[in-house]
Amino acid sequence: MELNFELVAKRAIEFASACYEKEQELLKRVGIVHKTEGEIRYAAGELVEHVLQSVFDAINTFLEQDKIISKVGRTDYLNKKIIYKGEEFINDRIQVDRHVWYKGKRIAFIENKTYLDSCYYDRALADFKKIAQSLYQHGQNPLNSSFIVFAGQKAGKDNTLLTYEAEFWSETKSLTNDVGIVPNTIYFLKGIRSSAKPLYKIKHIFNQNAIINLVKVILPYLE
Repeated sequence: MELNFELVAKRAIEFASACYEKEQELLKRVGIVHKTEGEIRYAAGELVEHVLQSVFDAINTFLEQDKIISKVGRTDYLNKKIIYKGEEFINDRIQVDRHVWYKGKRIAFIENKTYLDSCYYDRALADFKKIAQSLYQHGQNPLNSSFIVFAGQKAGKDNTLLTYEAEFWSETKSLTNDVGIVPNTIYFLKGIRSSAKPLYKIKHIFNQNAIINLVKVILPYLE
């Protein structure tokens, strides 16, 4: 099925923007009522998850039978074999936040972060590399899936983040016939993270281009 990119992107922006408005109000209430760091952090993470899901919900309105399915990573573990000192080990708990399926195939792996700093990015890419290795071991081309970090705001230096991205690309070349995997890093809120302007206190500017980019990444896998 060939989807009209402009129409899908427009609806995705509408869904995601409305979701952010609603979730930000809920997060603000959590910050007022609970005021504990753990609960606020959990609610902020939920905000990111729900905005992401709203984009899939928007795309699904254009799909007649088969729909995009977004699974929680822990319900969809991957595995890979490791040989260490002549003994075989199996890592059977490989996963990230979201595994996205369409027509019985995994089309994307997504890590969600409220704020993306260099530490979280390095960890996300390390998990992506394990997934790519698992797919390769099972005879699947890792390039048939997209690797996405979907975050609220940037919290790290551009050069450091790009260095980790370049390293991930280099380390996945052997799994992809020397092509390498370039991850998609998407921030759906404008601005740089500021501790003086947390999400539960400040309504940040919604980044429509980020949602357009996410749609642009996902749509080719639906053809």
